[in-house]
Amino acid sequence: MPESVPQPERDTLHKLSSLRNRLSAFKRDRTRALDPEKLEEFRHETVAITKELADLRQGVLLSDQRAPNRCDDLLDEVCQMISLCYLSLGKTRESPAVYAQVNSILHCFERLEEFGIYAQEFLEPYEKMLNDIKMILEIDERHQSLSPYIMQILWYKFHQCESIYSKLQATIHQVSPELLPIRDQLLRIRRQLLTVACQSEFDGDDLKPLQEELDSIDSKRTDGKFCSSDGSVPAGQAVVIDLLSQVYGFAYDLIIATTPDYSPYLQGIRDRLVEIKCQLERLQLTQKWTMRQTDLYSYQHQLHDIVKLRYSGPEDEGDGKHACAEIDTEKLGKFVDEQGNVPQGQTCINFLLHKCYRMILMLLIDSVPVSEALTPVYNQLTSVRQCLRAVKNTGAPCSDDELYPYQMKLASIEQMRKNGNFYDGDHIPEGQALCVSVLEECYQLLDDLRDNATPSTSTSNGTANTDVV
Repeated sequence: MPESVPQPERDTLHKLSSLRNRLSAFKRDRTRALDPEKLEEFRHETVAITKELADLRQGVLLSDQRAPNRCDDLLDEVCQMISLCYLSLGKTRESPAVYAQVNSILHCFERLEEFGIYAQEFLEPYEKMLNDIKMILEIDERHQSLSPYIMQILWYKFHQCESIYSKLQATIHQVSPELLPIRDQLLRIRRQLLTVACQSEFDGDDLKPLQEELDSIDSKRTDGKFCSSDGSVPAGQAVVIDLLSQVYGFAYDLIIATTPDYSPYLQGIRDRLVEIKCQLERLQLTQKWTMRQTDLYSYQHQLHDIVKLRYSGPEDEGDGKHACAEIDTEKLGKFVDEQGNVPQGQTCINFLLHKCYRMILMLLIDSVPVSEALTPVYNQLTSVRQCLRAVKNTGAPCSDDELYPYQMKLASIEQMRKNGNFYDGDHIPEGQALCVSVLEECYQLLDDLRDNATPSTSTSNGTANTDVV
């Protein structure tokens, strides 16, 4: 829970709240494409408010020694919305756009840290993401493209990601090669448990084969240890045994979620998360045609609200005595019901949170550097390219008549260009190079197919056959 806002920051809080509300209305307007000039006005206003807040905090906006308050929450929401707007405009390689990606990676890493152990191949994509983001931040910092205070926030969150990633990496090197097959088998079972937990409905029969597999792994231990074929005890016992215990605990917790005694409080949270997951799955299917990156904000906000339901100290209990009361470490980081109890079956909630955060990250990573205004053109071009590739892959010769519809479609798109550029009113939107590249590839594919074309064929009544293969 955020700390109360100190008196000197109250005016800044009101400014951030007003800015957040205006930005929210701006991103919700689907009657037109996002206005880059209006977005720049919002960005400059954010920089001014951030500087004001930094001055009140002696130049340090975020610190591990200071608990975040409502100002930090609102500033994060504002930066998140601006970042998603930048992504919607196709500015994917600029630091403002990176903020949403860093935030999403951080949320994913916080969920990964809860589970603790991963294989190298699972972590490698995250390492690439972090390296790409670090390069963008270093370039923009060198060129002073952003306010130093905004860069301070970005670096703070980025270093949090690096810190968690280093902890996850450390567990990999603690396991000897002899134990890697067992570790990988346990990780696979954990992934399968996650898949089961994220289904709308599941029962004990879905979990039984996985429990039997866990029993089989456990039976391989001798005096509580996993031994090599020569009887020696390889290094990494603690990591693998802890992982076995953890996966056993997850399986047991998921069984509780299938019983009538499952906490109604947790079931309510689970229903919300399943609905969010289903909506994100629909976005994944229709992303190319209908999604605006700013749409992801509402899902991030809902997940953030659910995470904030976890116990983080006595202040959550609303007794007003958190300053002097002790933190109950057994409840820390867990969902606590209305009676102050920690109900069993929380694994299901944690798995769904992890799944939803990862889906949001993948949607962000898949964003193409094409402005929303240019997206319809880009989508048409990629669809034509996909069709031409499919035709070419069949290996069958095509007639000129069969290729004619593709040629006409490309010609109609070409006519939309003025002086070699696609325009949105008086603006030249982001994504010109990518659209032109796809257009040229389509022409090249068309030329290749035309080189192998057969003479035009006619139907029995003399009319041309224009069916597309």
